[in-house]
Amino acid sequence: MNSGNIIPHGMKSFGNRLFPVFLIFWALTAGSTFFWKAEAGGSSTRSASSRQDCQGKSDRPVRIRGGITPHHDVALGMIQRFYERIGSPEVRRVWLISPDHFGRARTFAALSPGDWLTPERILGADREACGALASLSVAGSDESLFRREHGITVHIPLVARYFPNASVVPVVIGAKTPDLALIILKNAIRDLLRDGDAIILSMDLSHYKPPEAMAAEDRKTLEVLTKLRPHGTGDMDVDARRAAALVLMLFRELGTGEGTVLEHSDSSRILGRRIESGTSYATIIYGEDRYEDSPGGDDRQRQ
Repeated sequence: MNSGNIIPHGMKSFGNRLFPVFLIFWALTAGSTFFWKAEAGGSSTRSASSRQDCQGKSDRPVRIRGGITPHHDVALGMIQRFYERIGSPEVRRVWLISPDHFGRARTFAALSPGDWLTPERILGADREACGALASLSVAGSDESLFRREHGITVHIPLVARYFPNASVVPVVIGAKTPDLALIILKNAIRDLLRDGDAIILSMDLSHYKPPEAMAAEDRKTLEVLTKLRPHGTGDMDVDARRAAALVLMLFRELGTGEGTVLEHSDSSRILGRRIESGTSYATIIYGEDRYEDSPGGDDRQRQ
């Protein structure tokens, strides 16, 4: 739950109404930049994983750790093992990105600038990052949404525990967020990233299917996710297509390398009985060579 120490931020409810203006401006000034450009292997406004200063000099690459993990309680064991693998006291900031499960967000991207009270500690929000994103026309603070968004709340205690020195930037992405809004968000997040940040996507896979159907869907989904193919997210059977597209674009541009599946399971296997209308789950990490200081875990797939 949130602590009582919430710093109030005004909601930019006009953001979505201004968005068509930005769409026209983008089409006129940068029409050659499309959501799929990175998929073709072309470079974006920056080289794959380096920053440039105002003189055009490139400093060392921004190195992040990142991954994908579920948010259903039934997969809590998988979730905890994911954090055991990716967690580190060296990380100073965690970007926690979730879908808007119930369509409550009033902008394409909702932010929570308040601190979180957890059993481990008070997990502070990174107000610099939240404030910068909230200034965008496509984003805004919406504190009330986060108290009931399980895509975020399931992870907050684990972020506090396994990243003991980190602040958090919770971001909820709406299901109807257009490509241009994702590009604006991607560019803004990229410019805010610091060496050693972590990006975590909270996402479940197939929903309301028997195990065989979920396995078939997941084979296609895991190919898209591990190979960093943002253009393929629209066809995935997951609950966070738009958030996944954002995260994959970031990982591609930052040069994290392809993903490694740690675990892949479903509700039938976890519960030990056949579920005809179940959900499937996967945990994936990116940039596997960056986890030498993590407290535990390995890359074996558990069934």
